[in-house]
Amino acid sequence: MSVGGTFQHVKNENFVEYLTALGVPEDKAKLADSFKPKLQVVVDGKKVSVNSDSGVENSSSTFTLGEEVDEPLPNNITLKSTAKIDGSTLTVTSKSPKGKSGSRVFKFSDSELVVTLSEDGGSVVAKRFYKRV
Repeated sequence: MSVGGTFQHVKNENFVEYLTALGVPEDKAKLADSFKPKLQVVVDGKKVSVNSDSGVENSSSTFTLGEEVDEPLPNNITLKSTAKIDGSTLTVTSKSPKGKSGSRVFKFSDSELVVTLSEDGGSVVAKRFYKRV
């Protein structure tokens, strides 16, 4: 199974709780939970781009496999993130400016993409489900 493709968001599990655990205000977390973005994941050699059409500022990221990169996010936050690919799984580990860490695990199949989000210690885990289009 190849990593990459275009995917339409279908549903979330525990996403508001995950965002609020990261310090996102509840009203903004609920707004983010309502978005149904299309994701495009492109692998070009050691470069991996994850592009969202959510309309939110800084909702797309580019990684160089195995290297730490600055990853700008909404609300003027920049993470230090490192990506790796193992088979049909893309894993991005990140550290916030406040020292919190977390991961995003993108699991690709012929029909879908499941993104598992976990914060420091894994006490709050969320999943985002996308269908391959």
